[in-house]
Amino acid sequence: MSEKNTKVKSSDKKPFYKQWWFWVIIVLVLIIGASGSANKDSNDSTDDNTTAESSACSDDEKIEMIDLSSMGANDIAKWAKDKGLSYKVGDAKYSDTIKRESVISQSIKAGEKVCKGATLTVSYSLGKEPTMGQKNALAKAKSYSESMHMSKSKIYDQLTSEYGEGFSKEEAQYAIDNLVADYKANALAKAKSYQENMHMSKSKIYDQLTSEYGEGFTAEEAQYAIDNLPN
Repeated sequence: MSEKNTKVKSSDKKPFYKQWWFWVIIVLVLIIGASGSANKDSNDSTDDNTTAESSACSDDEKIEMIDLSSMGANDIAKWAKDKGLSYKVGDAKYSDTIKRESVISQSIKAGEKVCKGATLTVSYSLGKEPTMGQKNALAKAKSYSESMHMSKSKIYDQLTSEYGEGFSKEEAQYAIDNLVADYKANALAKAKSYQENMHMSKSKIYDQLTSEYGEGFTAEEAQYAIDNLPN
């Protein structure tokens, strides 16, 4: 009776491929295999990229970088283009020793050799960092140009006048030198105001624009304004 029962139980056993543990092992094997293959592909790809980069150009084809410190921005851009380099302008920085618009740094050092297509980033100097007085004078100058359409000479006079802003000559000159203004457009705005509000002739408007007691524009700026006034 015992032997019979044993045989029956033995015949009731499931085949190994239907056991839960068998499929767990299969899944683990597949995961490990896939991971190994991915790592191999990644390593192969890295090796291929490294090989491609190292063999991108021969030593004879490489470009030797020069010292750009004595060159202007336009000349640097042209040099980079002629050599087949990608040229970018980096963030400008203040410097106590390097004058405004001169090269303060270059991403590829002089003497270094690179392949065509390499990126050259050049940063330029903003000059010495301005004082608070210079910054304030510049802000005032910008306001006079944009709101009142004043000429360069009149902005300077207003900045330095004891009845105006009272800035020092150095502060006012810094403002004038660093102000981005379209003085021809300012002259035209003034001319239109004289024409529409005071009904002045073009000849009198020209005189008023150029007079040192008037607006103080240059002859060229005043003539631009007259040429562009409505008839």
